[in-house]
Formats: sequence, structure tokens, C-alpha cells
Amino acid sequence: MPGVGGIDYSKWDNLSVSDSDASSAADFSGIDGFDEQNLQNGGGGENSMISSSIYHQSATTDSTNESSSSSSGDYSPAEIALLKKGIAYEKEDDNEGVGWLLVGPSKNIRVHPDDKSTHMYSSIIYTEDPNTYVPDRTEYTNERVEKWGIEPPSSQESDDGGIESFISKMMMSSNTSWEYDMHDLENPEMQFIDVLIGRRSKYNNSDEITAAMKFTHVVRIEMCECENDVWRRVRVPSGIGLSVFHDQVVCPVMGWSRGYHGYAFEDPRDGTIIGPSKNGAYIDTMHVPMIYKKVMDDKGCPLAALLAKKGDVAYYNYDLGDNWMHRLVLEDIVPEEESVTLMAGAGACPPEDSNGLDSKGFSAYAEFLKAYKRNPKKQKMKEAVKEASRSINYSKPWDGSPPISFKPFEFNIQYHRRLLSLMIAGPSLKTQRGNFAMMPGAKYKESFKGCDNCGNRLKPLSKCMGCRKVSYCSRECQVEAWKMHKPECKKHSAKKSKSKK
Repeated sequence: MPGVGGIDYSKWDNLSVSDSDASSAADFSGIDGFDEQNLQNGGGGENSMISSSIYHQSATTDSTNESSSSSSGDYSPAEIALLKKGIAYEKEDDNEGVGWLLVGPSKNIRVHPDDKSTHMYSSIIYTEDPNTYVPDRTEYTNERVEKWGIEPPSSQESDDGGIESFISKMMMSSNTSWEYDMHDLENPEMQFIDVLIGRRSKYNNSDEITAAMKFTHVVRIEMCECENDVWRRVRVPSGIGLSVFHDQVVCPVMGWSRGYHGYAFEDPRDGTIIGPSKNGAYIDTMHVPMIYKKVMDDKGCPLAALLAKKGDVAYYNYDLGDNWMHRLVLEDIVPEEESVTLMAGAGACPPEDSNGLDSKGFSAYAEFLKAYKRNPKKQKMKEAVKEASRSINYSKPWDGSPPISFKPFEFNIQYHRRLLSLMIAGPSLKTQRGNFAMMPGAKYKESFKGCDNCGNRLKPLSKCMGCRKVSYCSRECQVEAWKMHKPECKKHSAKKSKSKK
């Protein structure tokens, strides 16, 4: 069923993206023409099907019980699960003798015959083609599509969706994951999501998004469930990369500790989840499979692709263990500015690790603020404030300044503007080991890398495909720099070609 109000990817389906960095902005060719390599969809598309003997096993609800009960020994565990679900599949007689089960309208999702988790995967991956699938937003609460849109409420079977269900799924899946690993494949749900990521990459690289990156966004960042008490308004270049937006904008203006916890951006239009997928240093990324299934890497993803037009809403989840959910609202689009400005705000940043709260995350903080408003002098409130002041974002400010006290309804805009200026002027930061800010053993990578033509450090960069030695923030910058870069590029390209022979 076509989606309502979602992203129309059909306009970008003929675009191609470099398969060396499918999740980021497309690389620009160092030679004339900006040639790009074709994206190879994860999970095996039609072109990757082995064209040897394939037979079709139809499955109907009426024949399911009879087949599984009278002759289940003739079928693999995955086949039995598919038959019980009434899912048609084709069996692939491949050279390795695996006998992959091909499912979906285009038969481009592979299921290992010994996969005992087959019955647990979302039915969407069996009934929809990931190359054309668009979630129906009307099926979701407030039209907020979640988890890549592959688990709409209407598709859910009897499952409490809680921690016990998750653990059961993880244990069952781990028993057969090696079957996919040995063939360089992921499980069927991940194969489906990989194709969605490829399509999203094309959208991020479309002419529409490239044009949208030449403005400035006025964005309101507000804490969910306490939107009137905790919020910030910033002006940022629309082309700013999401990894930079998190590290050098959201952290300082909100007051979160830098390089301390993982994060994810959620697009409610289609359920896309974007975050630091290639960085496992954050310990809370262990929650990704349960919360999101999979995360598309934020390298190269611009803010303009998440918030495209005035009024658009997206979500930013900080600390995947505690889940501090922020709502991002695009309030206005104005002429382009190179700077980042903190315009206004209200309320203190919650304490890291939910220190002093009865529970964790934004819902617990909303309850705390209500109780504090009623009686701030209550002993329990005093103790909570004292404990919150011990949290790392108050006891050890990132800029090395003395500890500050946690005051729930105070917002020192000058302090946060100073933090913002320091972070924008300084290097971008990436956690490489450990996620405990300023703690022994933590290791970070700092970078001042910017566009090799204009020096911009906020926008996503793409390497020259000819030499892979320089990076640019736009095609215009590469064209402008090409005359001087051409000799060096051809030299490196020739050296690369020679080394491959």
C-alpha cells in the first residue's frame, strides 16, 4: 500500500551511488563527468540470483497445516515456518548446495533453510519489495513511522514486544546467524533494511537535497513530554552533516557531555534511523537491535535530508540506554549563513545517566519537573537536585570550567553560546574507545578536516574518486578546484592503476 505523506523515492530510483560509501553523500569523480558507481543493494537483488534451476513452492493457508503435519520431514525448518505463514517462496538450487529460499514479490530476500528464526521476522519482508516499499504513515500513532516501517501495528502478531520477547528473538537468531555470516549475508530483515538504506542514500544525493543544502535552517530542539520547559532554537546551515550537528551543535546547546553516549536520528516519514553505525565505541549501541534493528551511518547525511521543508519534524534520541528523546522542528528556512547561532532556549539540560531521577529518560524527567514545580523545597526534590549536580555534564563541564549546579528551570544562554563557539571553532570529535567522557582509558579522534577548496567543516565531505586524496563539500567546489588539482589527481590515479596490475 502506498505511503501517505512519506518520501517519494521513485524520483531517485534511477540515480546511482558509490558502493564504497552507500550511506554517505555520493563521491565526486576526479575526472570530467562526476561518474558514480552503481549501488549494489544489500541482501541480493534480482541481478544476483543464480539462474540455475529454481522451482516455485506455493503456500496457501489451507494446505499449510496438512503439509507441516503429514510430511514436515520433507521440509527444512525455514520452509515449515513459511508454509505456516502462508508465504510463497522459490527454492534456489545454487552451486554451494545451500538451497536458499527466495521470498518477497521480487524474490530478492534470501532465507537460509536452517534459519529457526524465520517465523519471528516481520511479515513485511515476505510480502513487500524493498525496492518499492513505502510505509503507510496512517497506520502509526501521530503518523510517526518507526523501525524502518517494517513493523506497522497492523502486521503485528501476538507478541508483547517486551524485553522477554526481545531476548527470545535474539537467542533464536544467534543460533542461526553463522549460517548467514559464512555467506557474507545478514538475516532477512537486515537484507530488507539494507535495500531501504540504499534507496535513502540515493535520496540524500538527489538534486532536490543538494539544492536544499544551500540555505540556513531555524530549528527548534525540544525535549519530548516537557517541550515548554526544555527547548533550544538554533540557526544552522541546512547542509550540516548529522554527525557534526550532534557533536558540535546539539551537545553544547543542550548541555550533554561530548563523546559520552550514542545517539540516533529518526525520520518519521519513512522510519529511517541514522546514527554512528560504524562506531562501536559507545557502549549503549548494544541497544540498537532492540530499539531500531539497524542504523544507517550518519557520515555524509545532511540535515536538509532529514528536515526538508518548513514544518517538518524529526526526532533525535540521545543515550540509547536511557532514551532522551528530542523533537526537531524546522521552523524556518532563511538565506544561507556559514555560522551556527544559538538564538534562544529554556530549562536546564537533564542530568547524564538520569542521576537523581526515579527512573530513566525523558518521561521520568517530565515527571520530575512536575513534582519540582509543585514543591521545590521538598526534601526529596533537594536530594534529587543534589544528585543531579553530581552527573558528569554538571560536575565535569567539557570546557574544563568549574562544576556548575543543576537548576531545573534555569538556562544560561551565555554559557551555552560559549560552549557552542568553542566546539564550532575546535575539532570534530569521534569516540574510538570507551564512552566515559574524560575518564581513564577513553580514546577520541579529533579532526579539523574540511573542504579542500573552501575549507567548510560543517557540511558532509566527499572524496575525489580519481585519487581519493582530497575532499569537497559540493560539486561546485570540486569544479572550482579541478584546474589546480587535475595534475595531482591524474598522478595518483595512474599510480593506483599501476599498483593493481
